Amino acid sequence: MLFNSYKFIFVFLPVVLAAYWATPSLKARKWISLIASYIFYGAWDYRFALLMLGTTSVDYFTARFIQGATDQRRRKFWLVVSMVCNLGVLGIFKYYNFFASSLNAVVPQEVLPYLNVILPMGISFYTFESMSYTIDVYWERIPALQRFVDYAHFVTMFPRLVAGPIARYSEMAEQLKALPRFLPAADVAEAIHFFTLGLVKKVLIADYLAGHLVNPLFGATDSLGFFSGWVAVLSYSAQLYLDFSGYSDMAVGLGLLLGFRLPRNFMLPYASTSIAEFWRRWHISLSTWLRDYLYIPLGGNRQGEGRSRFNLFMTMLLGGLWHGANWTFVLWGAYHGLALAIHRVTRKHFPAMPRWVNIAGTFLLVAMGWVMFRANSMAEAWHVYRSLLGLNGLVGPDWVLQAGGALALLVLGLGISFTMDTYEFRPSFGRGWAVACGLLLTVCVARFYAPSPFLYFQF
Repeated sequence: MLFNSYKFIFVFLPVVLAAYWATPSLKARKWISLIASYIFYGAWDYRFALLMLGTTSVDYFTARFIQGATDQRRRKFWLVVSMVCNLGVLGIFKYYNFFASSLNAVVPQEVLPYLNVILPMGISFYTFESMSYTIDVYWERIPALQRFVDYAHFVTMFPRLVAGPIARYSEMAEQLKALPRFLPAADVAEAIHFFTLGLVKKVLIADYLAGHLVNPLFGATDSLGFFSGWVAVLSYSAQLYLDFSGYSDMAVGLGLLLGFRLPRNFMLPYASTSIAEFWRRWHISLSTWLRDYLYIPLGGNRQGEGRSRFNLFMTMLLGGLWHGANWTFVLWGAYHGLALAIHRVTRKHFPAMPRWVNIAGTFLLVAMGWVMFRANSMAEAWHVYRSLLGLNGLVGPDWVLQAGGALALLVLGLGISFTMDTYEFRPSFGRGWAVACGLLLTVCVARFYAPSPFLYFQF
């Protein structure tokens, strides 16, 4: 079920909100949210919901066993059980065929058979949330929850279930223990604000850029020229940010309608002045997860500069693999790991540059990396890189020069990506803004006839 669909807007959401706020019981509300989330997730395939129920149950019980264990060996044993379960499920559904194809490609005969499996929506997101919970219980940062509904309610919240933000129980604990008894009007206004702007980013800009520029151009990478190549890269940069940050904005709005605030996931990342700052502003919940549960346990910056750079590189390499089972994602992660390591070495050895130069340079570095992120193969990425250098001619497909409306929307999309922060853009929630939101929502809903999944659903 998609946020940008008639079924969600006109059936699922009104029914859930009505049932949720009609009951004064906090426990009953948790059950309503839990059941609604399983319906929301199972609408794609009921087997996805059963899989999530299985991993949720394992982590609930292993966390209880970790807390109840009397010695360190038993605690570590149950943590390993949790990790093996979560990473095993992720490995089978997301990475098995990738490793099988990679291995079979370099040996004379097929060694590993291929599995006919479907990648469950959002499996990387809720798997990381579950892992952080059991690790935090093991590290004694939080106590294990005693009731299954409390833990399952946290893991399965439908606003952030499929594409984040990746929340941690420690961040949400106080809110989940004391949800408000009624929904304040100010929170409703703020929720509509976030949901509307997120929907505009996704439906009116990102999807249009995808249909009119990104998909046609990346579908013909061997014919790209200098101009069309840069249009393709800039269009995808805008599409990816607006699509993903749009989802995050909508998730924040839906969370507010249920009485809780989700963690922030974006902070104008394209306006960053360095690659390190970019990763503090882009997909913040993943960046901090990788920092706290991978980079720091690897040693962080506690063992000298050389080891710190290695830890950065390995963290980003695994972060790239988290995004997808393809060598393009591995190379994209390595690209960013190398960029961060070089930045760590050189940051003190260059004279200060004007802020706009740093922003432009960082954006160029990021946009060049998005080529690998979007391409289906390194051969496709190589065609794009050649076009960006002007090695395939100047223009490319002639129709790009005639796509005036799409190019104008590209300029608008990039402008929004660099300057409009949903958290800072706070007009007075008066009658004028209510009318504007109503009109924007109407226009967006009118385009639901061809709803498209969010880009990060595939991760």
